[in-house]
Amino acid sequence: MAPIQRYSLETHAGPYASWPLTSALFAGGQATGTRVPGYVIEAQYQTPLGALLITSYDCPCEEANAFVLLDAAHAVIARADLAAPYDSFLLSDHWPIDALTLGLHYQERLFFTLSVQAPGRWPWRKPRLRLRPVFSWHHDERVRAAHDRLQADLARMSADLGTGARRE
Repeated sequence: MAPIQRYSLETHAGPYASWPLTSALFAGGQATGTRVPGYVIEAQYQTPLGALLITSYDCPCEEANAFVLLDAAHAVIARADLAAPYDSFLLSDHWPIDALTLGLHYQERLFFTLSVQAPGRWPWRKPRLRLRPVFSWHHDERVRAAHDRLQADLARMSADLGTGARRE
């Protein structure tokens, strides 16, 4: 799984409440004819089974992510969502674990893995996305490092607020 910068989304205008729930997808600045959920691409990766996009709705206090797998023609072939009413899933960090698995860090101690699963031996099946919570994360160095980075960032922001300092 390798990070890419191939895709972008249309920009919406007007009041946020009037925006559609999907946005037009562009590849290299060219329209693809595909619409995906969300307004912001948080990350994008190339996997052996297609391009993986992580999108958000950029909604304060109620962040959610959609995970979309695209084929070579930019069509959506798999989708998973991380969202709950009145809850926030603000993506703090993400990293490739292997060619088909991504580590995700939300909030202080909330971790998930996102796996791109091959379609299997049946010709009518498509790849799937599987989102799993990680409960035992203290023994994984990458997960612990993501946790420690967030803790350091929060401590620095707290100190800046206490002294009235402002970061630019």
